[in-house]
Amino acid sequence: MSDFERLTAYKTTLKIINAAEYTPMQGQADYISIKNLKISRVRIFGTVVTKTIAQDSSYAFLTLDDSTDTMSISSRKDFKTGETNVEMFEKIMPGDIIEIIGRVNEWEGKRKINAEIIKTIFDPNHWLYHQYELLLSKEKIERIKETKEEGISTGVDIKIEKKPEDLILEIIKENDIGKGTSMALIINMSKLKEKNVEDALKNLLNDSAIYEPTKHNYKVLDE
Repeated sequence: MSDFERLTAYKTTLKIINAAEYTPMQGQADYISIKNLKISRVRIFGTVVTKTIAQDSSYAFLTLDDSTDTMSISSRKDFKTGETNVEMFEKIMPGDIIEIIGRVNEWEGKRKINAEIIKTIFDPNHWLYHQYELLLSKEKIERIKETKEEGISTGVDIKIEKKPEDLILEIIKENDIGKGTSMALIINMSKLKEKNVEDALKNLLNDSAIYEPTKHNYKVLDE
């Protein structure tokens, strides 16, 4: 497969996702249209209302409430490849505040999000900061990452050069589901040379922006 821009995740609200025009695509990612952007991946914070996991772990879904609207967040096992991320839902409980990164989709005419990353939020300040960011943004969307990925085009032709430290810090934040983010994953997602990644990690460690709970695994210090 050719290398394309990794689908950019945008911070927004469930109300905006439900209200936006939805476009299904054949062989590419479905997207919603907000202003002049075609958005396939979103980043959402909210409270878990209900949760269901199939006994055979073939699927899982929960209902999320972000105070603007509610929506179903789901995951299903790919029976062709055997791949699944249903286990992400196991420790999530009703009442938990969570952060989700996932792809917008529709099922039987209802808008939903297919979860890629789920993270439980224990610090209430994290939630308040998210709300503050949304209030500051008139469009209520924010680019949070742009890196390379094997896959399909984002449909958004925007490129922003970032310092290796900034890029790596975002990768650590978004992919840490409790035990830290491995150096191997950082190298793979950043598309940087191993030496450049090592140098950037040293700078982040020296600046006390991150720490190393176990060898070659990294966590953001303020989370």
